[in-house]
Amino acid sequence: MAAALEFDAFPGVDAWDLDCEVESILGDPDGAMVALDEGAVCGYVYARGDDLTVQPELRRRGHGRRLFAAGMEIVTRAGENEICLYVPSAGAGPQFAAAMGLAYRSSLWRLTLPPATAVPMPEFSGDVVGRTFGDWLPMPQFVDLLNDSFAGHPRPISWSVGQIEYRHARPDFDPTSIFLLSPADSPERPIGFVRVSLGPPQDDRGGDRVGEVNLVGVLPHRRGRGLGRELLRWGVAQLRARGAVNIQLTVEAENELALGMYRRTGFEPAVEWPHWTRPVAVRTTRAG
Repeated sequence: MAAALEFDAFPGVDAWDLDCEVESILGDPDGAMVALDEGAVCGYVYARGDDLTVQPELRRRGHGRRLFAAGMEIVTRAGENEICLYVPSAGAGPQFAAAMGLAYRSSLWRLTLPPATAVPMPEFSGDVVGRTFGDWLPMPQFVDLLNDSFAGHPRPISWSVGQIEYRHARPDFDPTSIFLLSPADSPERPIGFVRVSLGPPQDDRGGDRVGEVNLVGVLPHRRGRGLGRELLRWGVAQLRARGAVNIQLTVEAENELALGMYRRTGFEPAVEWPHWTRPVAVRTTRAG
């Protein structure tokens, strides 16, 4: 990962992003495949992370094609309809993607919040109550909340109980980084959430710490009441209280409602990550 990051200079990607991806892979081992060349790791594909990477000095040896085939196997086994990969606009990425039958579909945007931007403190209505993650919420119920909140997302997103349990079992997991909203009359049944994380000081930003609003989700039948906006404001307030000077988040360009909410809060587009997709072939059997 580090070698490819240095060689390719992916825009908007740094060591913290790589650490986060490693954490995701370790929690989802069935979703990744690693290629070896004479016993040395030469590349990997992680379909959930939209990532196919080959060691720079070991490229043009067919590893990318083999890893792409492995990625197709992963998404097929998971029952997904397509494979999606981040394809940098510069370099040989678009040519390789086209050769694999991929086509550009949409982009992810990294948005950043200028430090001087004033964001109001959250104000929740009296018919909801909020609290941070804890033993009061069974893990399967929390995972259902995540999946139900993103069921209609432009790009399919889902999590398993095992994946979330792995992340929460890590020594650096902070339950206060997750804030959940519930109806006041049913406090045990959350309807929305926000998760934030605080990264290390950034040398290229004068030593300032960077914070990220990782996820904001509200159940479909509870939308349109401003809950997502207030959850976002909670996330910004928490990150700033914890020392984050620079705050960022990632959004799918096709998710116009979320993108509009983020822009109205003051977030500005900083980096575009083009994503290319290819449908999974439908397997059929001939009768007779």
